[in-house]
Amino acid sequence: MPSVITSIIGGIQGASASHNAANALQTGYNAAGQTVSNAAAAANPGITSAASTQANNVLNAGATAGSNVLAAANTGAANALTAANTGGGNATTAAATGAGNATTAANTAGANATTAANTGIAGLSPYMANGSAASNALSAGLQPGGAFNTPFTAATMASMSPGYQFQLAQGQQGVQRAAAAAGLSGSGGTMKALDAYNQNFASTAYNNAFNQYTTQQQNLFNNTNSLAQQGQLASTTAAGLGANAAQYGGTAGINAAQFGAGLNTNAAQFGANLLAQGTQFGAGLNANAAQYAGNTGVGTAEYGAGLNYGAATTTAQNSLAAANYLANTQVGAGQAVAQGDIGAANAWNGTLGTVGTAGNILATGGGLSMFSNPFASG
Repeated sequence: MPSVITSIIGGIQGASASHNAANALQTGYNAAGQTVSNAAAAANPGITSAASTQANNVLNAGATAGSNVLAAANTGAANALTAANTGGGNATTAAATGAGNATTAANTAGANATTAANTGIAGLSPYMANGSAASNALSAGLQPGGAFNTPFTAATMASMSPGYQFQLAQGQQGVQRAAAAAGLSGSGGTMKALDAYNQNFASTAYNNAFNQYTTQQQNLFNNTNSLAQQGQLASTTAAGLGANAAQYGGTAGINAAQFGAGLNTNAAQFGANLLAQGTQFGAGLNANAAQYAGNTGVGTAEYGAGLNYGAATTTAQNSLAAANYLANTQVGAGQAVAQGDIGAANAWNGTLGTVGTAGNILATGGGLSMFSNPFASG
């Protein structure tokens, strides 16, 4: 049986060893928890600072990109307006040039038509002059006593039959010779025959002279009238040439003016369309740039917020993990102390059990051998 002293010493040593082991475990748990807490405290500011720096960099990059896009859009819009104004100006200049050329061409065509008409009129001038002279001759000849209004007289007959007297004398001589041959010269019958001859010859000669005079007058009138009509036709043709040339020149001028007006109108419309398109294009660029800048700003803000949120989440998780770990170490330290106390109590319980047993032996009359030297063998 172990001695009481040995048991007491063993209880003291066991209790001390349990407390020492518990203290060592508690110290180790506390040191580990503090190390983890310190590591989380040291890492968290770096994470937060890196996230903040990265978020600021992204925001600055987004702002720079948005500004660049807006500047490019403004430049593009200004270039579009400049190009539209230039195109409109070129169209206006081209229209003015075309209108001027059309007017010049119309004036040239009108002048050429007038020249051609004047040339034609000059070619008709002799016919117009002859017609004018013939018309004057007709007018004068139709006046009383004129060439076409003079009655046929004996004088006219003499002028129309210059051989009338000779033929009359020859005929009379023939009658007289026949009467002389018959021995009837100077007789009443001869005189009657001469009178009959004279009347018949005069009637025939008069009719012939009148017909000849009438034919001559008619031919002269017809020829003169033909010249007058020819001149009238030439005058009418000349007037038509002049009128046609004037009308052609006027029409060419009107067409040129309308053509020039159409060019100017089209140029103005073209310039207005270009300006409207340039303005619309510039507005579209600015709208797209503004939208891009807005989207970039929102995106970078969201990205920065995400970084900051992620950093906050990470630091919170780190702090929570460190706190959990520290709590676990505190629990472990408490458990170690408790186990040390339990171990010490168990050691003392063993010692007290041994002392109790010794007391029972003494009470029953046992010897003192149990109090022998604890360091002796056996």
